Amino acid sequence: MIYDRSVKLLDTWGALEELVDEGKCKAIGLSDVSLEKVKEIVEAATIKPAVVHVESHPYLPEWDLLDYCRKNGIVLQAFAPLGHSSEPNLLADPVITAIANRVGKTPAQVALAWAIQRGTALLTTTKTPSRLRENFDVSTLPEDAMREINDGIKTRIRFNAVVETGVPGFIPRGK
Repeated sequence: MIYDRSVKLLDTWGALEELVDEGKCKAIGLSDVSLEKVKEIVEAATIKPAVVHVESHPYLPEWDLLDYCRKNGIVLQAFAPLGHSSEPNLLADPVITAIANRVGKTPAQVALAWAIQRGTALLTTTKTPSRLRENFDVSTLPEDAMREINDGIKTRIRFNAVVETGVPGFIPRGK
């Protein structure tokens, strides 16, 4: 990928706002940005983002960004809500697996329910029809389970370094 570092995010945002003004799109948003960049856009924008799409899961809850988006009427869309099969494996986390056993769901269903209940939209993929059905079969977690995930999981990992590096892609760890 070739990046032109002379083009600033605010310049790009202005061009996106022009597309809305011209009727070429109805809504615009941000992807792979930090809270500071979201604030910069919201403070300067004529049209605020409809959505902010970032990596988020119990190992990277992005609480401050979620709170900011809520206060500003912006949808936070979480990608990699299952940890993207990376190490450390979110779906093998003892807190997640204990809750899954207790509520009779899979660890993936617990992680997806957590994402939904905390107020994020989520984006996940699968190539397996059975996992697709499983992903739709989520149930509301008890409040104590939500607290266990929120307070009991201390691991903090970003699997996709694009926010820090500007280069998209998941970085294999420990290989």
